[in-house]
Amino acid sequence: MDAATLVAGAEQVEGAPAAPRRGPRSRPWRRWLTVLPGVVAGLVTAGTLLAHATPARAIGLFAIYVALCLTLPGTLLWRALTRLPSPPAVDLAAGTALGYALEIPLYLAARAAGRPGLVVLGPLAVIVVFLVRPRLRRHWRSTAAARVPAGAAAAMAGVFCFLVVSGALTFFGANGPRWPGNAAPHVDMPFHLALVAELRNHLPPTVPHVLGEPLSYHWFVYADMAAASWVTGIEAQTILYRLAILPMVAVSVVLLPATALMVTGRWRAGVLGLLITYFAGPLNPYSRSAEDFPGGPLDAVLAWSSPTHTFGAAIFAALALLVAALLRERAPGKAIFVPVAALLAALTGAKATYLPLLAAGVCLLAAVDRVRSRRVDRTLVTLGLLTLAALAFAQAVIFGGASQGLGPRPFSTAVRTLGKIVSGVDVNGPWAVPAALSLIFLLAWAVIWAGVFGPRPAPGSGADRTLTLFLGIGLGGVAAVTLLGHPGLSQFYFLRAARPYLSIVAAAGVLAALATVPRRLRALVAGACVVAGGATAGAVRAAVPESPPDLAALGGVGFAVALALPWVLLCTVPAAALFLLRRAEWRRAAVILVIAGFSVPSVVQSTARALSPEPAPRRWEMPRAGLEAARWLRDHSGVDDVVATNAHCRFSSTYSSCDNRHFWISAYTERRILVEGWGYTPRTMRSLTDVDRQTMPLLPFWDSGLLAANDAVFTAPTAQAVGSLRERYGVRWLLVDGRRPAVSPDLGRFAELRHEKGRFAVYEITAGTPDGPWSPTRPFDYSTLSRRRPE
Repeated sequence: MDAATLVAGAEQVEGAPAAPRRGPRSRPWRRWLTVLPGVVAGLVTAGTLLAHATPARAIGLFAIYVALCLTLPGTLLWRALTRLPSPPAVDLAAGTALGYALEIPLYLAARAAGRPGLVVLGPLAVIVVFLVRPRLRRHWRSTAAARVPAGAAAAMAGVFCFLVVSGALTFFGANGPRWPGNAAPHVDMPFHLALVAELRNHLPPTVPHVLGEPLSYHWFVYADMAAASWVTGIEAQTILYRLAILPMVAVSVVLLPATALMVTGRWRAGVLGLLITYFAGPLNPYSRSAEDFPGGPLDAVLAWSSPTHTFGAAIFAALALLVAALLRERAPGKAIFVPVAALLAALTGAKATYLPLLAAGVCLLAAVDRVRSRRVDRTLVTLGLLTLAALAFAQAVIFGGASQGLGPRPFSTAVRTLGKIVSGVDVNGPWAVPAALSLIFLLAWAVIWAGVFGPRPAPGSGADRTLTLFLGIGLGGVAAVTLLGHPGLSQFYFLRAARPYLSIVAAAGVLAALATVPRRLRALVAGACVVAGGATAGAVRAAVPESPPDLAALGGVGFAVALALPWVLLCTVPAAALFLLRRAEWRRAAVILVIAGFSVPSVVQSTARALSPEPAPRRWEMPRAGLEAARWLRDHSGVDDVVATNAHCRFSSTYSSCDNRHFWISAYTERRILVEGWGYTPRTMRSLTDVDRQTMPLLPFWDSGLLAANDAVFTAPTAQAVGSLRERYGVRWLLVDGRRPAVSPDLGRFAELRHEKGRFAVYEITAGTPDGPWSPTRPFDYSTLSRRRPE
């Protein structure tokens, strides 16, 4: 069915014809066509998981958990509080997002009470209430008069299946649920797994790989995975590496088109926005490789390697749908602010990037409303106040004021991204060079969202106001990636977070522009313009030499010409279209489509790369004996026991010195480590003062005395050294990595060997050590560490 039956009276995009109304039972077989894509997506997902060593029992248990503990209670509450006449698929996706938002506080309460499995009582209570209360029983069925059209459903299922298959090809192979598939994972996956383990066993959480270090990070997604692990009994590694990301991606894929429908009244805008979000990439006319331009399409590897971003995207997608309903005045009551507040609260610890972006969107819309009507409506004021309150809470409580290395560094993103094209030029010199590179950087991204310059709905209408807010979100992402800097290029997450909503604005503009083209010519004009743009961009990129020239030898004028020449060549085609069609009403549409076509080479390259199997890792970071030693320690120690290890640096071919991103011992022991790796910790990130001259993985540990005391136990053990770790820091266990040099054979004199296999061993500091009796059950005050360990 067309969306006009769902959003009655919605303003159409300028120039778009109204769709005919059809009765909900005119063609019953269409209902099966809307269900079939979802069934196919489920089968593809299950088959992909089974083909990549995921236990069938784990798949079934996790599906039941998501259905009963997240989707069902969340959907019931969503329908009761929002009363939006959405299709069932949209209700289920939005309800899952709301279920995530409710799961977090429930799990934290259950974890604080020492009974994490009790998190299921919350969903159970919701289900029971909606069963026994007659007035609430009607919410078990959808009130929508229309379902998702078959074409839109097929597009959403196709994008989801593409992400699943791409994830299997590019991520699953090197990140498996058991050895050797997990022997050489993505560098960040042990970090994520360690935080899941921390949230499984402790509250409030701290950094598990450096004892006593506060966790100033967005950690709610790890609470979600910990809850799923406790309820289902599935290993946290299987949940993180395979299962947890899938419903989050599905929520985003469904809710993005639904939000575009709410704004424009057309499913086509949603499908086009979805394709732009997940496939379009920036144009880089200076290189033949798309990999030279980071921060491209939202690929599957990013979905798994950054679970915080994926989790935040799913929750924000539901919030964006509610914001669109409020601005379009589709919300029938004030109860809708309850899920708005719940989703905002979940975003405080889900992903730090979304709240500032929403604040930017609200500010832009408030400014536009003020200029147009000299007033700002109460709904927008309420939304702005709730956003500011959530942002303040996140900064003060969740992150403790820590910036995690992100700070004002204008032009640093463009300098680092396009550094390969300016060999021989001092990019840290005069401001003109970094500014020029930033302009090129913005132009490269602008081609994706050329539709932003298309026709807009009537000024002041609900559609126009919503698109203005989404445009503010996009401009906030562009400003952040231009003006901020981070050693790991984390500023790109602002742009990635804004991509879907800029894509909705662009899709609405493209369709509005196409509405000016005669109906019989629309497909031909759109195809010809996009092909012309893609061919032009491909020809310019093909002319780029394999090795960039020494631009410093060209001088100032030559340098400017070399940078500007590719863009001058690119502009010839849209300029020709504008000249040849100067008398046609649809010349604007042609120019927009040609510019959008410039991203075609990037689409082709990124799609091919997403479907290319990842090569097997060349070396194993985690031997089987090491993982078995870690698991033995987990199974034979208490959750509050502290472990010391001699392993601090990754076996990495990237850096010749110590790579401090070593996290797998805390991940697989599920115990707090005195000092393992110190990458990504707040103190390490704060010490980065120059993003271009220092590399975070190479920074030394801030407390050399503690590190020396830790390592002395393994290299030159004495009763005094072992007793110091035991008495001052509460260490009970020692995990020895025999691959490290200078491990003393005398360690067994001062600690009792409990487990040994291959080159790994586990020792216990018992009451029989030379320093006299000691009770391992004595509580240890972790708060004293901040006084004992100087900055």
